[in-house]
Amino acid sequence: MENKLKRLTQILLILFGILSLRLVQLQLVQGKRYARLSDRNRIRKIILPGPRGRIFDRTGKLIADTRPSFTVSVIPTEMDDSTLPVLARLLKLEPEKLNRLVKPIAFMSSPVKVKRNLDRTTAFAIEENRFRLSGVRISVDPVRSYPTAGLYCHILGHLGEIGRQELKKDTTHRLLDYIGRDGIEARYENLLRGHDGCEYIEIDARGHEIGPLPEKRSAPAVPGKDLYLTVDQRLQGLAYRLISQYDKAAVVGIEIKTGAVLCLASRPGFDPGIFTQAISPKTWDSLVSNPNKPFFNRAVNAGYPPGSAFKPIVALAALNQGIVTTRTRFKPCSGSFHYGNRIYKCWTRHGSLNLLGAITQSCNIYFYQLGLKLGLDSLVSFCKSLPLGKPTGIDLPTENPGIIPSRKWLDSRYGKWTKGILLNFAIGQGEILVTPLQMALTYAAIANNGKYHEPYLLDHIDSAGKTIRNISTTKHEIRSEPEYLDQIKLALERVVEHGTGKIARLKEITIAGKTGTAQNPKGLDHAWFVGYAPAEKPLVVFAVLVEHAGHGGVVAAPIARQLIRRYFSIETP
Repeated sequence: MENKLKRLTQILLILFGILSLRLVQLQLVQGKRYARLSDRNRIRKIILPGPRGRIFDRTGKLIADTRPSFTVSVIPTEMDDSTLPVLARLLKLEPEKLNRLVKPIAFMSSPVKVKRNLDRTTAFAIEENRFRLSGVRISVDPVRSYPTAGLYCHILGHLGEIGRQELKKDTTHRLLDYIGRDGIEARYENLLRGHDGCEYIEIDARGHEIGPLPEKRSAPAVPGKDLYLTVDQRLQGLAYRLISQYDKAAVVGIEIKTGAVLCLASRPGFDPGIFTQAISPKTWDSLVSNPNKPFFNRAVNAGYPPGSAFKPIVALAALNQGIVTTRTRFKPCSGSFHYGNRIYKCWTRHGSLNLLGAITQSCNIYFYQLGLKLGLDSLVSFCKSLPLGKPTGIDLPTENPGIIPSRKWLDSRYGKWTKGILLNFAIGQGEILVTPLQMALTYAAIANNGKYHEPYLLDHIDSAGKTIRNISTTKHEIRSEPEYLDQIKLALERVVEHGTGKIARLKEITIAGKTGTAQNPKGLDHAWFVGYAPAEKPLVVFAVLVEHAGHGGVVAAPIARQLIRRYFSIETP
């Protein structure tokens, strides 16, 4: 009996030792791990999205905001087999599609967004079916909104959902997060983006939320920084309205003394708000298949021959080379010019003109002869000091540098080029390509005695009550003697007072500028007008381009006239 009792005691001691060792392992060695697992079963971490920073125009008018929207999320580890089919039916999604979205994140125990911008009916339906939807959560999140719809679309750009490949490179974002895809939204993504906060919610055994957990400190969401742009809605709205009657057009307005962009409009446009929610295939197809390319920013990214708006540049180059003076005359204009085996045309017969008269009346024959005297290399060399053939540096993600074709460029393209190409260059035709923004800056340089600023759209940032200004300190200067600039400015005044730009004339203020009618092999000519005011003390410059519209003096000049009238608050008679 005693042996049996002794053996039983030994067995109990061994079992007690094993139990003690297991308790030590659970409580001391693996205590923290099991505490985390326990917390995971009763505590849910909720991400609080940081609202995107707002965007204002120069007058404080709100042009990009955030609004509340319903978002449905799933907690994969809490879902049962019936959750996805019921949720898919309520969201009007294919069950397979929802399953493909959730399957890669099946291990996650925190909420993961599966659809944003739910309408109220769908959100309420999900709440009513909560008893059948374990692991499903409805939240109210901030989403981008654009009060002015498409008015600023090519300035602001648009947002888009971050892709899975992008998420691998940027772990600070989450699935279904929106990031800037174009325009200011993309260029200043790091400033506009808010920082997420978090809070901790206690849940019961069935995953139902009980309430906040006071012992865990929450972190508030931090909004992104508010941006104030240089754009003036009075001018932007008028520019967009004036070009809305045309299929394809662009307008740029710049403050000459600073480089601040006052308006930048491109037609056609789009509503950036459509990208803050799921786009139907029909809507998407109608946008991407539109031959007029509504996403294309013609003010900055499209290259056009400048037509006769390029003639003052040719004249300025020739003056600086000492090839001509303002009194120089060539063979009188009879309406055509024979060179080699070709005949080059003018739009009318001008007779004998000097340089100022040739600019005023936009005589092609005069500039054919001037181009031959100037030569390709001299013209290209002078253009290198202008904001042509290279990016201007505007604070947008993409910009077309344009083309100022050099001898090397022509040789690589044509093998052996002829002087007939030079004749076309002299009147702004052929392979020369410029953007409306580049032309506005070029005329700003002429108006401002050869100096111009790098253009910019961001005026200042509002961060935690502090104003941080963004002033363009990058200045450029073109290679020209002041007296020659004065002579070109005089010619540009005469263009509007007596020449091809008379429709742009205002009795209240003197406008200087130049029309352009750029030939287009695919239809009607492109209409240009680039001008500034007041001519005697320039403050603002506008470049207007209307595709396939005809003569610049008839189509583009009146648009610039209306914009200058609005800038100086001159009432319409």
